Amino acid sequence: MIFVPRLCIAVADEMLAAALGLVSAGRQLSPQETLRFREQRYRDGNSVYPAWYLFGCKAKAVNGMVEIYRRQGAEVFLCPASLLEKTIAAEIIDTQFCSLPEPLFSAWQENGLTVLGYLPVTYAAKTCQAKALQASGGARFLPLQQSYTKNSIPRLPAAGRPVWLVKSAYGAAGRNRDGTPYTVWQQEYLQEKLPSLLARLPAGEELICSEFVFACDPYAAYADHVVHKMHFLACPGKVPVPYGRYCQRFIHRCNHALLQQKKVVTLGEFIGQPQVSSGTIDSITAFDDFAGCLAFLAGRVIFSVDFIVPQDGVPRFLEINKLAGTFAETFEPSLPPLIDYYAGLPLAAEGNKLA
Repeated sequence: MIFVPRLCIAVADEMLAAALGLVSAGRQLSPQETLRFREQRYRDGNSVYPAWYLFGCKAKAVNGMVEIYRRQGAEVFLCPASLLEKTIAAEIIDTQFCSLPEPLFSAWQENGLTVLGYLPVTYAAKTCQAKALQASGGARFLPLQQSYTKNSIPRLPAAGRPVWLVKSAYGAAGRNRDGTPYTVWQQEYLQEKLPSLLARLPAGEELICSEFVFACDPYAAYADHVVHKMHFLACPGKVPVPYGRYCQRFIHRCNHALLQQKKVVTLGEFIGQPQVSSGTIDSITAFDDFAGCLAFLAGRVIFSVDFIVPQDGVPRFLEINKLAGTFAETFEPSLPPLIDYYAGLPLAAEGNKLA
């Protein structure tokens, strides 16, 4: 008798509702319902982007996680992340589409479940990401920065950095956890206002002041702010590796005159709208050393890394993002969509190796 593993794909509630085209998704979907939705969404070229990665999209040549796992012989069903603490009748649980509390992850492992797509919640904090990178030998890849609490000494870490970026420890896409935008400051003005910024911090919150890293990118008409987004795949027992050699580049030209006039502006005001293009990492001589310092990320998971390359050629780490790594449409043309490759890795733990 052939053993058919039950595989649960856990999805953040709102994301699952969007992928299904429903107002809410408050229950598990059976394997039969999951396949019916896959048949409908695969042919619908206008589906919202979470549906492309779950159910595939014929127009975009994405097969999707449900189909690739099914081809491996698994009985696949979907579950909203809010229901994960209830009993899940599965041998394999994929959490690439949601976050997962560490105690629940540990409990599942103790019970013999295979957990895929797990990134510890602690890495949602940029301070934790930076500390982990530094502990892995990556200090030279970090911009000069300092984290503060309301009780910290209100002093910037060093002079000689004319522009600073201020952000909370939690946030993404240029916005803090409360939805307010990151801000860019002239050094003197930030030092003057830092005591009042810290005094207003809620207890337990952190504020990060990071040097604003400027580029002079010869591959982008010498633009002074070019953010590279590289997609990675981590597998058990292996150092995470980039998926191919192509990355996305977000090319900006900063509004220095506005900053000089106002002394503090939002990040969006300073860098403006990006020109998005692709590029390769082949010309970044220190990239492989940089990637090697991501070894603290274990398990089987997709994520992206944002970084900037200043004139010294050494990448400066900005952040790790599992969501942005999962839902990215542009990959190396010669490779299959990353979500299909990820789901196509052998389900046996010992087989999760990147070729």
